[in-house]
Amino acid sequence: MRRPAPPLPFRPMVPRRLSGLLLAVLLAALPSCGAVVPLAAVNGVSLMVTGRAVPDLVVSGVTGRDCSVAYLDAKERYCRPEQVAVEQPRCTRSLGSVDCWTGPVPGNPPPREVGQVLPTAPREPWPERIL
Repeated sequence: MRRPAPPLPFRPMVPRRLSGLLLAVLLAALPSCGAVVPLAAVNGVSLMVTGRAVPDLVVSGVTGRDCSVAYLDAKERYCRPEQVAVEQPRCTRSLGSVDCWTGPVPGNPPPREVGQVLPTAPREPWPERIL
């Protein structure tokens, strides 16, 4: 019986020179105490206007879904699943009843729907009377 091969040691994908530079850039990008107040103000304005924090808006824009931290508080997922549009049934008149169809309505041309009104010609206004 053959033994499985030992796992390979972890090797970073970034060369060592770049990893130190990347760490320095990340540390420099951290906000200082002076930058916290404007960021909090932007978040507050965003919450008042849209009802979502700035990170929620960014994630929602990137994914195209409805994402919010408030959903996690309600014990839901961070991003709500996409809504699937359900086709409304189309109802037509038949002899003595109404038939509803979810797919294409049979017939050529298809019959009018139940609430559909026939187009009428515009009515002429009352003739003017000369006294």
